[in-house]
Amino acid sequence: MTVLSRFFFLTTLVFSHASLASIHLVENECSVALNTHSGAQSEYLLSQSALAPDPSLRFLGFDVIEKQGEPHLRARFAASDLEFVFFDIYSGERSLHCGVFFPERGQSQRQAWAADLPVREALARLQDSNPLNIWVNSDRLIGGKLQRFLTQLSYSRTELLNLLQHNDANHLPYELKMQHPSDLNQVSADNEIVYCLNSRFGDCDYSHGDHPGYGGPWADIEHLILPIKGELILDGYITRLLFKEDVVQDGLNVTATDFGVWNWANPVYELGSLRENAKAFLAPFFTLSYQSAPGSEQIQTKIAWDIPLQHGAFLNRNTYYRDGETYWLMNFAFEHSLLGSPEQAKQLGYAEHEYQRQTQASFIALTGLNEAKQGAFKLTPLRVTFP
Repeated sequence: MTVLSRFFFLTTLVFSHASLASIHLVENECSVALNTHSGAQSEYLLSQSALAPDPSLRFLGFDVIEKQGEPHLRARFAASDLEFVFFDIYSGERSLHCGVFFPERGQSQRQAWAADLPVREALARLQDSNPLNIWVNSDRLIGGKLQRFLTQLSYSRTELLNLLQHNDANHLPYELKMQHPSDLNQVSADNEIVYCLNSRFGDCDYSHGDHPGYGGPWADIEHLILPIKGELILDGYITRLLFKEDVVQDGLNVTATDFGVWNWANPVYELGSLRENAKAFLAPFFTLSYQSAPGSEQIQTKIAWDIPLQHGAFLNRNTYYRDGETYWLMNFAFEHSLLGSPEQAKQLGYAEHEYQRQTQASFIALTGLNEAKQGAFKLTPLRVTFP
Protein backbone atom coordinates (compact mmCIF):
# COMPACT_ATOMS: atom_id res chain seq x y z
CA MET A 1 0.00 0.00 0.00
CA THR A 2 1.36 3.45 -0.88
CA VAL A 3 1.84 6.14 1.75
CA LEU A 4 -0.98 8.08 0.11
CA SER A 5 -3.26 5.06 0.47
CA ARG A 6 -2.47 4.96 4.16
CA PHE A 7 -3.23 8.66 4.44
CA PHE A 8 -6.69 8.28 2.89
CA PHE A 9 -7.38 5.09 4.78
CA LEU A 10 -6.28 6.55 8.09
CA THR A 11 -9.07 9.10 7.98
CA THR A 12 -11.86 6.55 7.51
CA LEU A 13 -10.73 3.41 9.27
CA VAL A 14 -13.06 1.79 11.76
CA PHE A 15 -11.49 -0.07 14.65
CA SER A 16 -12.75 -3.12 16.51
CA HIS A 17 -11.03 -5.48 18.89
CA ALA A 18 -11.56 -8.27 21.38
CA SER A 19 -9.71 -8.70 24.62
CA LEU A 20 -7.08 -11.43 24.69
CA ALA A 21 -5.70 -11.26 28.22
CA SER A 22 -3.11 -8.48 27.99
CA ILE A 23 -3.26 -8.37 24.17
CA HIS A 24 -5.97 -6.66 22.11
CA LEU A 25 -6.82 -8.21 18.77
CA VAL A 26 -7.18 -5.74 15.88
CA GLU A 27 -9.16 -6.80 12.83
CA ASN A 28 -7.60 -6.60 9.38
CA GLU A 29 -9.03 -3.55 7.65
CA CYS A 30 -7.02 -3.81 4.42
CA SER A 31 -8.60 -5.01 1.21
CA VAL A 32 -7.66 -5.32 -2.45
CA ALA A 33 -9.43 -2.02 -3.13
CA LEU A 34 -6.94 -0.17 -0.96
CA ASN A 35 -4.09 -1.29 -3.17
CA THR A 36 -5.58 0.45 -6.22
CA HIS A 37 -4.81 3.94 -4.83
CA SER A 38 -1.87 5.66 -6.50
CA GLY A 39 -0.29 9.08 -6.81
CA ALA A 40 1.52 11.29 -4.34
CA GLN A 41 0.82 14.16 -2.03
CA SER A 42 4.14 15.94 -1.54
CA GLU A 43 3.13 18.01 1.48
CA TYR A 44 1.90 14.93 3.32
CA LEU A 45 4.95 12.89 2.35
CA LEU A 46 7.29 15.61 3.58
CA SER A 47 5.45 15.97 6.87
CA GLN A 48 5.57 12.21 7.42
CA SER A 49 9.25 11.87 6.55
CA ALA A 50 10.09 14.50 9.15
CA LEU A 51 8.62 12.42 11.96
CA ALA A 52 10.94 10.53 14.28
CA PRO A 53 10.53 6.82 15.17
CA ASP A 54 8.59 6.12 18.36
CA PRO A 55 11.14 5.16 21.06
CA SER A 56 8.46 3.38 23.09
CA LEU A 57 7.17 1.23 20.23
CA ARG A 58 8.25 -2.39 19.82
CA PHE A 59 7.30 -4.88 17.16
CA LEU A 60 7.11 -8.10 19.17
CA GLY A 61 7.45 -10.42 16.20
CA PHE A 62 5.40 -12.92 14.22
CA ASP A 63 4.07 -16.25 15.42
CA VAL A 64 1.68 -18.91 14.13
CA ILE A 65 -1.29 -19.88 16.29
CA GLU A 66 -4.28 -22.16 15.86
CA LYS A 67 -7.52 -20.22 15.63
CA GLN A 68 -10.84 -21.97 15.02
CA GLY A 69 -8.95 -24.98 13.73
CA GLU A 70 -6.95 -23.00 11.16
CA PRO A 71 -3.34 -21.76 11.44
CA HIS A 72 -3.11 -17.97 11.61
CA LEU A 73 -0.13 -15.64 11.36
CA ARG A 74 -0.11 -13.37 14.40
CA ALA A 75 1.81 -10.09 14.48
CA ARG A 76 2.29 -8.48 17.89
CA PHE A 77 3.07 -4.88 18.85
CA ALA A 78 3.46 -2.98 22.12
CA ALA A 79 4.08 0.60 23.21
CA SER A 80 3.63 2.93 26.17
CA ASP A 81 1.28 5.86 26.86
CA LEU A 82 -0.47 5.61 23.51
CA GLU A 83 -3.41 7.66 22.33
CA PHE A 84 -3.72 6.22 18.84
CA VAL A 85 -1.90 3.88 16.41
CA PHE A 86 -2.28 3.07 12.73
CA PHE A 87 -0.12 0.20 11.45
CA ASP A 88 0.43 -1.50 8.13
CA ILE A 89 2.43 -4.66 7.37
CA TYR A 90 3.06 -4.75 3.63
CA SER A 91 5.20 -6.05 0.79
CA GLY A 92 5.38 -3.86 -2.29
CA GLU A 93 1.82 -2.81 -3.05
CA ARG A 94 0.30 -5.74 -1.14
CA SER A 95 -0.77 -5.22 2.45
CA LEU A 96 -0.82 -8.27 4.70
CA HIS A 97 -2.53 -6.54 7.57
CA CYS A 98 -3.38 -3.02 8.63
CA GLY A 99 -5.56 -1.52 11.30
CA VAL A 100 -6.03 1.00 14.08
CA PHE A 101 -5.57 0.57 17.80
CA PHE A 102 -7.15 2.92 20.38
CA PRO A 103 -6.06 2.01 23.93
CA GLU A 104 -8.84 1.83 26.49
CA ARG A 105 -8.84 4.50 29.14
CA GLY A 106 -7.52 3.31 32.46
CA GLN A 107 -5.18 0.76 30.89
CA SER A 108 -1.69 0.26 32.25
CA GLN A 109 1.09 2.30 30.75
CA ARG A 110 2.07 -0.65 28.57
CA GLN A 111 -0.38 -1.43 25.78
CA ALA A 112 -0.11 -4.40 23.46
CA TRP A 113 -2.09 -5.41 20.41
CA ALA A 114 -2.07 -8.21 17.84
CA ALA A 115 -3.17 -8.75 14.26
CA ASP A 116 -4.21 -12.14 12.84
CA LEU A 117 -4.31 -13.34 9.26
CA PRO A 118 -4.94 -16.89 8.00
CA VAL A 119 -1.65 -18.48 6.96
CA ARG A 120 -3.00 -19.37 3.51
CA GLU A 121 -3.99 -15.73 2.93
CA ALA A 122 -0.64 -14.43 4.19
CA LEU A 123 1.20 -16.73 1.79
CA ALA A 124 -0.98 -15.57 -1.09
CA ARG A 125 -0.13 -11.94 -0.33
CA LEU A 126 3.61 -12.66 -0.27
CA GLN A 127 3.88 -13.91 -3.84
CA ASP A 128 6.05 -11.01 -4.99
CA SER A 129 9.71 -10.64 -4.00
CA ASN A 130 9.55 -7.21 -2.42
CA PRO A 131 10.98 -6.56 1.06
CA LEU A 132 8.62 -6.96 4.00
CA ASN A 133 7.94 -3.64 5.71
CA ILE A 134 6.15 -2.47 8.83
CA TRP A 135 4.82 1.09 8.97
CA VAL A 136 3.42 2.51 12.24
CA ASN A 137 1.96 5.97 12.86
CA SER A 138 1.63 6.53 16.62
CA ASP A 139 0.32 9.38 18.76
CA ARG A 140 1.63 9.50 22.30
CA LEU A 141 1.30 11.82 25.29
CA ILE A 142 4.64 13.20 26.45
CA GLY A 143 4.60 15.69 29.28
CA GLY A 144 0.88 16.24 28.71
CA LYS A 145 1.39 17.11 25.03
CA LEU A 146 0.41 14.95 22.09
CA GLN A 147 3.30 13.99 19.79
CA ARG A 148 3.18 12.03 16.55
CA PHE A 149 5.76 9.47 15.45
CA LEU A 150 6.44 7.39 12.35
CA THR A 151 8.24 4.07 12.76
CA GLN A 152 9.34 2.13 9.68
CA LEU A 153 10.90 -1.34 9.92
CA SER A 154 12.23 -3.92 7.45
CA TYR A 155 11.53 -7.45 8.62
CA SER A 156 13.15 -10.63 7.30
CA ARG A 157 10.94 -11.81 4.46
CA THR A 158 12.81 -15.12 4.23
CA GLU A 159 12.21 -16.00 7.85
CA LEU A 160 8.56 -14.98 7.75
CA LEU A 161 8.04 -17.30 4.78
CA ASN A 162 9.86 -20.07 6.66
CA LEU A 163 7.55 -19.52 9.63
CA LEU A 164 4.44 -19.61 7.43
CA GLN A 165 5.61 -22.85 5.80
CA HIS A 166 6.73 -24.44 9.05
CA ASN A 167 4.69 -27.57 9.79
CA ASP A 168 6.88 -29.65 12.09
CA ALA A 169 5.31 -29.65 15.54
CA ASN A 170 8.37 -31.40 17.01
CA HIS A 171 10.79 -28.60 16.14
CA LEU A 172 10.63 -24.86 16.68
CA PRO A 173 10.77 -22.49 13.70
CA TYR A 174 14.25 -21.22 12.77
CA GLU A 175 15.61 -24.12 14.89
CA LEU A 176 15.49 -21.87 17.93
CA LYS A 177 17.10 -23.23 21.10
CA MET A 178 16.82 -21.35 24.38
CA GLN A 179 18.95 -22.49 27.30
CA HIS A 180 18.64 -19.32 29.41
CA PRO A 181 16.31 -17.84 30.43
CA SER A 182 13.97 -20.82 30.38
CA ASP A 183 11.60 -22.79 32.58
CA LEU A 184 14.26 -24.69 34.56
CA ASN A 185 12.05 -25.84 37.41
CA GLN A 186 10.26 -28.78 35.83
CA VAL A 187 8.79 -29.83 39.19
CA SER A 188 6.44 -26.85 39.20
CA ALA A 189 5.45 -27.43 35.54
CA ASP A 190 4.11 -23.87 35.34
CA ASN A 191 5.41 -23.18 31.82
CA GLU A 192 6.75 -19.83 33.03
CA ILE A 193 10.16 -18.32 33.65
CA VAL A 194 9.90 -17.32 37.31
CA TYR A 195 12.38 -14.83 38.77
CA CYS A 196 12.22 -14.52 42.57
CA LEU A 197 13.36 -11.25 44.07
CA ASN A 198 14.34 -12.39 47.56
CA SER A 199 13.98 -16.16 47.77
CA ARG A 200 15.19 -19.43 46.30
CA PHE A 201 12.35 -21.85 46.82
CA GLY A 202 9.02 -22.92 45.41
CA ASP A 203 8.65 -22.45 41.67
CA CYS A 204 11.69 -20.17 41.17
CA ASP A 205 13.76 -20.70 38.02
CA TYR A 206 16.10 -17.79 38.77
CA SER A 207 16.63 -15.56 41.76
CA HIS A 208 18.67 -12.62 42.87
CA GLY A 209 20.40 -15.04 45.22
CA ASP A 210 22.01 -16.68 42.16
CA HIS A 211 24.21 -13.63 41.75
CA PRO A 212 27.54 -13.94 43.60
CA GLY A 213 27.42 -10.33 44.83
CA TYR A 214 23.97 -10.61 46.37
CA GLY A 215 23.87 -9.27 49.93
CA GLY A 216 20.41 -10.42 51.00
CA PRO A 217 18.36 -7.42 52.17
CA TRP A 218 15.87 -5.67 49.93
CA ALA A 219 18.00 -2.51 50.01
CA ASP A 220 20.80 -4.36 48.19
CA ILE A 221 18.64 -5.23 45.17
CA GLU A 222 19.78 -3.12 42.24
CA HIS A 223 18.52 -4.66 39.02
CA LEU A 224 17.26 -7.75 37.25
CA ILE A 225 20.09 -10.09 36.29
CA LEU A 226 19.84 -13.24 34.15
CA PRO A 227 22.10 -15.58 32.20
CA ILE A 228 21.20 -15.39 28.50
CA LYS A 229 22.17 -18.29 26.24
CA GLY A 230 20.78 -19.81 23.06
CA GLU A 231 21.03 -20.14 19.31
CA LEU A 232 18.94 -19.99 16.17
CA ILE A 233 19.58 -21.01 12.59
CA LEU A 234 18.43 -18.74 9.77
CA ASP A 235 18.50 -19.32 6.02
CA GLY A 236 21.04 -17.38 3.98
CA TYR A 237 24.48 -15.93 4.57
CA ILE A 238 24.54 -13.31 7.32
CA THR A 239 27.58 -11.08 6.89
CA ARG A 240 27.27 -9.36 10.28
CA LEU A 241 24.92 -8.65 13.16
CA LEU A 242 23.71 -5.08 13.56
CA PHE A 243 23.82 -3.45 16.96
CA LYS A 244 22.51 -0.08 18.16
CA GLU A 245 25.52 1.88 16.92
CA ASP A 246 25.31 0.27 13.44
CA VAL A 247 21.61 1.06 13.14
CA VAL A 248 22.03 4.69 14.22
CA GLN A 249 25.12 5.32 12.13
CA ASP A 250 23.67 3.89 8.91
CA GLY A 251 20.07 5.07 9.49
CA LEU A 252 18.67 1.55 9.11
CA ASN A 253 15.00 0.63 9.49
CA VAL A 254 15.61 -2.30 11.82
CA THR A 255 15.40 -2.94 15.53
CA ALA A 256 18.95 -3.45 16.77
CA THR A 257 20.24 -6.76 18.12
CA ASP A 258 19.55 -6.76 21.86
CA PHE A 259 17.70 -8.49 24.69
CA GLY A 260 15.04 -6.65 26.65
CA VAL A 261 12.58 -6.79 29.53
CA TRP A 262 9.42 -4.76 29.85
CA ASN A 263 6.97 -4.64 32.73
CA TRP A 264 3.63 -2.90 32.81
CA ALA A 265 4.72 0.31 34.57
CA ASN A 266 8.11 1.04 32.96
CA PRO A 267 9.68 1.49 29.53
CA VAL A 268 11.68 -1.20 27.75
CA TYR A 269 15.08 -1.87 29.31
CA GLU A 270 17.51 -3.46 26.87
CA LEU A 271 20.73 -5.10 27.99
CA GLY A 272 23.04 -3.45 25.48
CA SER A 273 21.33 -0.08 25.27
CA LEU A 274 21.72 0.39 29.01
CA ARG A 275 25.49 0.42 28.44
CA GLU A 276 27.51 3.29 27.03
CA ASN A 277 28.29 1.26 23.89
CA ALA A 278 25.85 -1.53 23.09
CA LYS A 279 27.96 -3.02 20.31
CA ALA A 280 31.17 -3.12 22.33
CA PHE A 281 29.32 -4.85 25.17
CA LEU A 282 27.19 -7.35 23.23
CA ALA A 283 29.28 -8.33 20.20
CA PRO A 284 31.83 -10.48 22.12
CA PHE A 285 29.00 -12.71 23.36
CA PHE A 286 27.83 -13.60 19.82
CA THR A 287 29.24 -15.99 17.24
CA LEU A 288 28.23 -16.61 13.62
CA SER A 289 28.87 -19.94 11.93
CA TYR A 290 27.77 -21.38 8.60
CA GLN A 291 26.44 -24.71 7.38
CA SER A 292 24.50 -26.28 4.53
CA ALA A 293 20.81 -26.92 5.01
CA PRO A 294 20.05 -30.65 5.48
CA GLY A 295 19.59 -32.30 2.10
CA SER A 296 20.55 -29.23 0.05
CA GLU A 297 23.37 -26.87 -0.77
CA GLN A 298 21.51 -23.85 0.60
CA ILE A 299 23.67 -22.01 3.10
CA GLN A 300 22.42 -21.27 6.60
CA THR A 301 23.78 -19.10 9.39
CA LYS A 302 23.79 -20.12 13.03
CA ILE A 303 23.59 -17.20 15.47
CA ALA A 304 24.71 -18.25 18.95
CA TRP A 305 24.90 -16.14 22.09
CA ASP A 306 26.20 -16.84 25.59
CA ILE A 307 26.00 -14.02 28.16
CA PRO A 308 27.11 -15.27 31.60
CA LEU A 309 25.17 -14.31 34.69
CA GLN A 310 27.71 -11.71 35.82
CA HIS A 311 27.14 -9.78 32.56
CA GLY A 312 23.36 -10.23 32.33
CA ALA A 313 22.40 -7.25 34.50
CA PHE A 314 19.78 -4.85 33.17
CA LEU A 315 21.28 -1.98 35.19
CA ASN A 316 18.07 -0.35 36.30
CA ARG A 317 16.27 -0.79 39.60
CA ASN A 318 12.91 -0.53 37.86
CA THR A 319 13.50 -3.81 36.05
CA TYR A 320 12.71 -5.36 39.42
CA TYR A 321 9.10 -4.29 39.31
CA ARG A 322 6.94 -7.17 40.53
CA ASP A 323 4.89 -8.18 37.52
CA GLY A 324 2.89 -11.27 36.70
CA GLU A 325 3.92 -10.98 33.06
CA THR A 326 7.16 -9.24 32.22
CA TYR A 327 7.76 -9.28 28.49
CA TRP A 328 10.99 -11.00 27.49
CA LEU A 329 12.23 -9.51 24.20
CA MET A 330 14.84 -10.77 21.74
CA ASN A 331 15.77 -8.87 18.58
CA PHE A 332 18.28 -10.01 15.99
CA ALA A 333 19.20 -7.47 13.32
CA PHE A 334 21.56 -8.50 10.56
CA GLU A 335 23.00 -7.74 7.17
CA HIS A 336 22.64 -10.62 4.74
CA SER A 337 23.88 -11.13 1.21
CA LEU A 338 21.65 -12.26 -1.62
CA LEU A 339 24.78 -13.72 -3.28
CA GLY A 340 25.71 -16.06 -0.46
CA SER A 341 29.21 -16.08 0.98
CA PRO A 342 31.99 -13.84 -0.38
CA GLU A 343 33.63 -16.97 -1.85
CA GLN A 344 30.44 -17.95 -3.68
CA ALA A 345 30.01 -14.43 -5.05
CA LYS A 346 33.62 -14.37 -6.25
CA GLN A 347 33.11 -17.66 -8.08
CA LEU A 348 30.09 -16.12 -9.80
CA GLY A 349 32.25 -13.22 -10.99
CA TYR A 350 31.12 -10.48 -8.59
CA ALA A 351 33.63 -7.92 -7.40
CA GLU A 352 33.77 -6.92 -3.72
CA HIS A 353 31.97 -3.60 -4.26
CA GLU A 354 29.23 -5.42 -6.17
CA TYR A 355 28.93 -7.89 -3.32
CA GLN A 356 28.44 -5.04 -0.85
CA ARG A 357 25.65 -3.59 -2.99
CA GLN A 358 23.79 -6.90 -2.84
CA THR A 359 23.47 -6.88 0.95
CA GLN A 360 20.22 -6.09 2.76
CA ALA A 361 19.45 -5.21 6.36
CA SER A 362 16.52 -6.82 8.17
CA PHE A 363 15.65 -8.23 11.57
CA ILE A 364 13.52 -10.74 13.40
CA ALA A 365 11.85 -10.31 16.80
CA LEU A 366 10.90 -13.00 19.32
CA THR A 367 8.91 -12.30 22.46
CA GLY A 368 7.91 -14.34 25.47
CA LEU A 369 4.50 -13.37 26.79
CA ASN A 370 1.67 -15.34 28.30
CA GLU A 371 -0.60 -15.61 25.28
CA ALA A 372 2.33 -16.74 23.09
CA LYS A 373 2.90 -20.00 24.97
CA GLN A 374 0.68 -21.88 22.50
CA GLY A 375 2.31 -20.36 19.42
CA ALA A 376 4.80 -22.02 17.09
CA PHE A 377 7.80 -20.80 19.11
CA LYS A 378 6.39 -21.90 22.50
CA LEU A 379 8.15 -18.94 24.13
CA THR A 380 7.26 -18.58 27.79
CA PRO A 381 6.67 -15.38 29.75
CA LEU A 382 8.93 -14.02 32.46
CA ARG A 383 7.28 -13.52 35.85
CA VAL A 384 9.02 -11.38 38.47
CA THR A 385 7.77 -12.20 41.93
CA PHE A 386 8.34 -11.29 45.58
CA PRO A 387 9.16 -13.47 47.49
